[in-house]
Amino acid sequence: MSETEDKVIVYAPRRLTKTERGILRYVAEHEGEPCTKGELAAVLGRNKKTIDRLVSKLKADGMLAVDYVWDDNGGQRANVYRLASEGSSLVAQVLS
Repeated sequence: MSETEDKVIVYAPRRLTKTERGILRYVAEHEGEPCTKGELAAVLGRNKKTIDRLVSKLKADGMLAVDYVWDDNGGQRANVYRLASEGSSLVAQVLS
């Protein structure tokens, strides 16, 4: 287990799936680094469509924030994901 896995606490309004916990753990360990949904899918052994759906749910639940990155020509680059700071009134859940 990495140091981050032992210390990351997420405020969750519902029970998280194993893949959702994996997404949040990966984001916590790589916060501030650009990442595509395809890269997340490869790391977690899931398909891109599943990651897309779960990232949308985590954003809607206020647990994940996305900084969209664009190049000079207006094309979208890999997004930067981070744990959302809001959610303090929600139930705490340790990622394990």
